[in-house]
Amino acid sequence: MKKRLSRSPILITLVGLLCLLVIGLNTVEYLRGEPFDQGDVMTLVMLFVLALHLFTWGTDFKMAKDEMGKQITHHSATISYHISALGLFVFWIVDRIVFIRKGDFGNITLFAALCFVLVLHPLVQFFVARRYR
Repeated sequence: MKKRLSRSPILITLVGLLCLLVIGLNTVEYLRGEPFDQGDVMTLVMLFVLALHLFTWGTDFKMAKDEMGKQITHHSATISYHISALGLFVFWIVDRIVFIRKGDFGNITLFAALCFVLVLHPLVQFFVARRYR
């Protein structure tokens, strides 16, 4: 009988090497005097998200889809919704204070994102509830 190699250590090693590679390339760019751009930041954020997902669920995809995995996902989504809404509200208030914006909406993109986040959760709940009726 063949011994099956676990994918988890291999995947963790690959993600770790990929993170080191991206961090190394960004460090070299910084030392050359080149500024970070949106692509660099988004790449680092996406690698961080991938690493968190890997450390949370590993390579056991069934665990994420079973009843406990669904409860964990639902509970974490609810908490992250509230944290996102609060964070955007704080950022919007700080933006209005720092840039001394009076009598208008402040940073309109940030205000629109705040409004979108506040409406998103109840809107999704409405459509999900209609599906079960």
